[in-house]
Amino acid sequence: MPYLTITRISGDPDRLHEGYRRSADLMADVGRDNGLLLHATAKTDDGLLIVNLWPSMEGSEGAARDPRRQGVLQQLGLRPEQFNREHYEVADYVTPQPK
Repeated sequence: MPYLTITRISGDPDRLHEGYRRSADLMADVGRDNGLLLHATAKTDDGLLIVNLWPSMEGSEGAARDPRRQGVLQQLGLRPEQFNREHYEVADYVTPQPK
């Protein structure tokens, strides 16, 4: 069953976004290796908002445990208390096809 993760990271939005951009290629590899279907990031007034759609809960959990991801978080100096995560089983989603 598809699985949605919504993550809010608190902190300076510009600093967080800069770190995100520096690590984007490596994190994209982590996502791809775990079946990521969709990824979106937005700066907010108090940090970053990240939305990921996975084919299953296992994909999400596999990415979360990936040592490459853990290394990026450590390198960027992000602390667990900065993260607020929500997880949902997805009832439906649509990927529009070009006409």
